[in-house]
Amino acid sequence: MGGTIGEVRGRSKAEAYLNYAELIEDVSYIFYDHHPDSNYKKFCKKQMVQDPITGEWVLRYHLHT
Repeated sequence: MGGTIGEVRGRSKAEAYLNYAELIEDVSYIFYDHHPDSNYKKFCKKQMVQDPITGEWVLRYHLHT
């Protein structure tokens, strides 16, 4: 089993979530499991932190094969 970790960013929480949902859609044929689950928008938004330097919202993720 393999996987990858990373982060998505956005100027707002909504933009960061949409970037994450798009990423999951693009790689869902490779990575069958992902954390946080993109089906739970409120949970994803709670997991976001704001970068103090850029002001962007950051969501860290872990994808599993």
